[in-house]
Amino acid sequence: MNFLPRSTAFRPLRACLLALAFGVLTSTFAGSALADGSCVISGGPYEAGVPVQVSASTRDEFRGEPYTIIWGDGATTSGTASFSKVPLAGEFLYQNDLSASHVYSAAVHGISIVVLLQNGDSCTTEPFDVLGRSTEQAAQPSVAAVEYYHAGLKLYFVTALPNEIAALDGGAFGGAWVRTGQQFNVYALDDAPASSSTVWRFVDTTFWTSHFYTANAAEYQALASGDVPGWLLEGPVFNAPMPASDGTCPGSTIPVYRLDSSDLGGAPDQRLTTSVEDFAQTVTPGRLSSAQPVAGFCSPQ
Repeated sequence: MNFLPRSTAFRPLRACLLALAFGVLTSTFAGSALADGSCVISGGPYEAGVPVQVSASTRDEFRGEPYTIIWGDGATTSGTASFSKVPLAGEFLYQNDLSASHVYSAAVHGISIVVLLQNGDSCTTEPFDVLGRSTEQAAQPSVAAVEYYHAGLKLYFVTALPNEIAALDGGAFGGAWVRTGQQFNVYALDDAPASSSTVWRFVDTTFWTSHFYTANAAEYQALASGDVPGWLLEGPVFNAPMPASDGTCPGSTIPVYRLDSSDLGGAPDQRLTTSVEDFAQTVTPGRLSSAQPVAGFCSPQ
């Protein structure tokens, strides 16, 4: 199922646009002679109480490197980067990727985010300010993202676009897509707070029926660039606040969980839900998902 234009001609351009949309502050890694990478901070403005996201990647001889992020206000986040092999002149290096976010509790000026890898590589963003939290986000009106289900394909689909909702409710695709009765709040693309993030939708190129939703810069880049094969960018579908690195959502929002799964026919699928109970019921032996729900983004209340 596809409402948005399919196009592969602009993939290189989309990668450039990603850097502009998600990375206004960047810096390159320094350390190992083989290191080649950069860190990218999510686009501002930056406000206290609103998550600030940083993504980083490096190619070197180390794999799955432990990292520590120093957020500039005394807080730190530690973890282990995901990795993959990258062919290079008959040999290979490891591509290490990490992404995390942090919520600043108060205004702070002239700080930088530092990403430290265990092997000694480091990356520092340019200085930026975090402003006192405004009331714009709380006052911003939201719209409903409506969930549909195709019983024959055993697939879920979510949209907040008025033309898609009207088409599906009007019987498009033979009326096979039916409302489940579940929905959650998001921001419309044309009327979203500057502090929210764009959620992008991809369609699988094997079945053309399954969809993947992400507001994560690293995930977007991997899918849009073709590093993860089998997915085509359909476009932006709505905006939403982002969770902090520990998975918690800002005040006046609730988590939207992403359940990645696979039906019996082999079609990849993703279900979005704000209900922990629905998440638990959907995690069955045939489903490819972690046992614990993890917020992909947040829903304003």
